[in-house]
Amino acid sequence: MRLSALKPFAISLLAFFTATPLFAQFAPAPGTGPGLNETVEAIDSARVTTRILYITAHPDDESAAVLTYLARGLHADVALLSLTRGEGGQNVLGPEQAPQLGLIRTQELLAATRGYRVKLFFTSAKDFGFSKTPEETEKIWGDQVLADMVRVIRTFRPNIIINNFGGVHSGHGHHQAAGLWTPQAVKLAADPSYERPANAVSPTDSANDSSTELETPWGGQDHPIQILNVDRSGGSATNPASLQLPLDDVSPLWGKTWREIGLDAFANHRTQGISGVLGSPFLHRPIALVSQNGEKIDLSMFAQPLHTLGGDAGGNGCAQSSFLCPVLEHAEEDMAKAREDALSLRWQQSTLEIAQAAKEVTSLYPGGSHAAHWVAGDPRLADLHSAQRRIDRALTLAAGLEIVAESDRSEVVAGEPFTVDAEARCRKESGCDLGKMQLVLPAKANQTVATADPAKTQKFTVLIDAALPPLTSWQLQQPDPPPLAIAKQEVTVAGYTIEVDQPVTHIAATSTRIDRVPVRIVPAYTLALEPDQTIELLAKPKKPFDVLSRVHSYATKPGKVEVGLTVPQGWTVSSPVTLQFTGAGDQYAKLTVTPPTKLSAGTYPLTAFAQRGDEKFSTSLAPLPSMPTLLWSQPAECRVFAFDATVPDDLHVGYISAESEPIPQALERLGIQVEMLDAAALAFSNLARFDAIVVGVRGYELRPELAGTNQRLLDYVSNGGTLLVQYQRDFAWDKYQYAPYSAKISPEKPNSPLPRITDEASPVKFLKQDDPLLNKPNKITPQDFNGWIQERGLYFWSQFDAKYTPLLSMNDPGEPDLNGGLVYTHYGKGTYIYTGLAFFRQLPEGVPGAYRLFINLLSVSRETGRNPAQALKASANGNSK
Repeated sequence: MRLSALKPFAISLLAFFTATPLFAQFAPAPGTGPGLNETVEAIDSARVTTRILYITAHPDDESAAVLTYLARGLHADVALLSLTRGEGGQNVLGPEQAPQLGLIRTQELLAATRGYRVKLFFTSAKDFGFSKTPEETEKIWGDQVLADMVRVIRTFRPNIIINNFGGVHSGHGHHQAAGLWTPQAVKLAADPSYERPANAVSPTDSANDSSTELETPWGGQDHPIQILNVDRSGGSATNPASLQLPLDDVSPLWGKTWREIGLDAFANHRTQGISGVLGSPFLHRPIALVSQNGEKIDLSMFAQPLHTLGGDAGGNGCAQSSFLCPVLEHAEEDMAKAREDALSLRWQQSTLEIAQAAKEVTSLYPGGSHAAHWVAGDPRLADLHSAQRRIDRALTLAAGLEIVAESDRSEVVAGEPFTVDAEARCRKESGCDLGKMQLVLPAKANQTVATADPAKTQKFTVLIDAALPPLTSWQLQQPDPPPLAIAKQEVTVAGYTIEVDQPVTHIAATSTRIDRVPVRIVPAYTLALEPDQTIELLAKPKKPFDVLSRVHSYATKPGKVEVGLTVPQGWTVSSPVTLQFTGAGDQYAKLTVTPPTKLSAGTYPLTAFAQRGDEKFSTSLAPLPSMPTLLWSQPAECRVFAFDATVPDDLHVGYISAESEPIPQALERLGIQVEMLDAAALAFSNLARFDAIVVGVRGYELRPELAGTNQRLLDYVSNGGTLLVQYQRDFAWDKYQYAPYSAKISPEKPNSPLPRITDEASPVKFLKQDDPLLNKPNKITPQDFNGWIQERGLYFWSQFDAKYTPLLSMNDPGEPDLNGGLVYTHYGKGTYIYTGLAFFRQLPEGVPGAYRLFINLLSVSRETGRNPAQALKASANGNSK
């Protein structure tokens, strides 16, 4: 039994951090720090009022170069709306799939957008994997997603919307749906009669989403939105509706092109293997924006100056009798002076000029003599607030304001106090006056401060008495939940006072890494089980088995808990185990479970609990392997998959993993001996010891040594072995001949879609019902394809030599049959198999038919009697006599 899940995952703290200054150095991402270049960019951005919303379907769909040029080249206020979080794709870094992968990709996209310097929003759309039609996507996403798009438009209030997939009518159904829904969302956002569906509002929304901005219409004739599509062919200089973007111009501040700056940030999409394709011509092609309505694009609309904000500008100046324009024009002049002074490092003058510009903007707010210029619900007021926020950001950078607020821990238990050390400082030249600092906390929380001197580190003691309320629907559209605690610092420069927020974080350190992580509320006790899955084969005698539980106490106070398992009816479990904690830490419990003698097929949850008085804790909380700063929460349970299957005794399999896919662990649950093959084993070990060797998904793409050792694998087959190759991607497969005979993934007809079956319920036709691969040791029937998830398979062979035998045929609705999902050939004495069936999704979910079929594929050499492993064993036994 593996004990890896029982290794402590609590982050150890280095004691010396409690004594070091708060201003610990963590290198910021390029373009996101407090340096001169960022300050000048912030000043330039405060002089521009254009808001641009860029809409796409998934993380990594966005054009990094376009976003960077718009936000950091033209200084527009830019936001990216990704409809999904990308959870339906694959992961080249680790084992996470589905929602876990979506959590990681959210953080990757957030890191990228910081480099582009754009805001980020999501919708509730699920990435359910590849979709072939927009109709299927729209049906699954439903009205809720369209309502989420409308909400972002009404909240961000863009002047321009860039439709990343506008005019795209082929390829991924998610892309097409995003392109089709964007103009619909723009139309609905302007319609006063449109209201969000009733099921789009959670019970807590009324308390936390009180701003009328969220549902105030935006667009139409009063606030026109220009929709632009992305033209990846580079557009045409002679087409007035097309604007070629100078993405390869060099930034005067950074000395790199906008494309290069964008790609530096784009490289954060690590789970998608982006770093390996950054030199691709696809990412370096010219790009243009095309007006959806065919109107001429005026470059100046991307960077409208501050004085145009009120709509009372005229020509290059201000119209007669204008109210906002003259004041804003003067603020622009102050910001221009501030830019020059910043570049000359005259920080005192620069901060004074920015503060003056801010005062001029705030002088325009309703009240007193200005009342006649404003009407109820005037949208210009929101525009002024937006302009002020951008000026305030420039001021904080010019003043060198830095706020650090650090908690003594990252995981906090409700009802237990924790401490926060907070400190602020400014450039001496800025003349800033640091005022009161306080913490912004959830409801039912209180704080006490031990130090009231703003010049010193302020020590807060915080107690949160209750669990947090559920996130509102609007909060769920943000990349991260709200910070648990925020340090709010009052700062005054030249008589202008602002409040600057800084989330409270924690420095988590081990001997190999250091991270700044958020502070979060966690249960007092969590549990991790080993195993978290197990298999009961119906034909085998039922034996007791142990479930090991690591119980972690986040509570700092002593406590006693009873640890047990809740089991289904008819199952038995040993008595709960008492654990005594003196504070935070780990303890372990072993519980023995016995299945009933007669067990029906199905999935049986064994739910762990730790009981303290009347409180019962049943949550597992663990770091994600590919991004350990993220904690994944789920019920603490071991799932038992019970089904009928025959597994040959002593089956020995070699596995060539590339994506850390979970199949090896699934096979071990069947009692199969699995040996992971590294480069040395592939090149030099005796492969004849294996009954079968499996090449993991995308192996030939991600395991560079595999191409050089492929002939050894073919020799292994020729000598009687079974080689099972799971799906590979077309660009890594088609230009080589890794298989014994010709086989390609790309269709013969150019520009045809790659062969895959996205309908997980697609009927499966048996082309050779009596073939041994479908009958030994398990007879495969159509029922074995029930209960599959997300898809049947992907990257099927579309062209292959007649020496291969296809076994199955299937199709998506309205499409012809594909027969390249499971194909084999006899080569020498052995068997070579290629499959695009999505076993990597099915086995972790306990799909019985997928297990039964996979067992058959691994057992071919054993069933045919042409097994090099058995021959090797026989030879060894003979030599020992």
